[in-house]
Amino acid sequence: MKRVFALSLWIALASPVFAQDVDLGLGSDASSLLNLPAPRGNTPPARGRGGAASTQPVDRLVRLRELFAGANLPLAKEQELALTSLLNSEIPAMRRALQDRIAQLQKPGGQPSMDELAPEIIRLNDQLLGKMASVPGLSPEQQALMKKLYRDQVKSRGGFDAIRLTLEDAGSPFSPEQIAEIQPLLKESQGPEALAKIIRLLTPAQRAALRR
Repeated sequence: MKRVFALSLWIALASPVFAQDVDLGLGSDASSLLNLPAPRGNTPPARGRGGAASTQPVDRLVRLRELFAGANLPLAKEQELALTSLLNSEIPAMRRALQDRIAQLQKPGGQPSMDELAPEIIRLNDQLLGKMASVPGLSPEQQALMKKLYRDQVKSRGGFDAIRLTLEDAGSPFSPEQIAEIQPLLKESQGPEALAKIIRLLTPAQRAALRR
């Protein structure tokens, strides 16, 4: 019973609280991603009040800039350009992915709710943060900070990816066979019966890693 409880702490999907994540400008509103302008890009300027064009560029590095500065690892202008270039290339694909998910969840007479879209928005946000952690222009120390932010953010929510990262950090990663068996179990259920099945699929070292 103790083993099931310990594992359930990692598997339980917490309610998404976007303000606690690294803010990449996606927000908790699906429309904020669907209508997302490219940061510092050459897209047509957004319209302000009265239909006047806004000349204020979208700066999606504000939070990251603060995080790096707080760690005494400030971003150079060239590094900001490299991160912005990644955002410019990734955001259109993210918008399309969310549009596809909305289409999949569409019901007669209405759009899907935010609760239904939240997992996809979280996945897209985490995916983007992981890619930003590998931007070549960042120093090794900056990349390490970004990777820690990414891993901590994913782990804080629980679920399959949190378990996967925890086991990787402990040097006991899932095997391909385990992934193929465990992912469907988590999609079907996260109750005690599913947890018991998952525990039986883990090695002793993996169980020990989740109890730490």
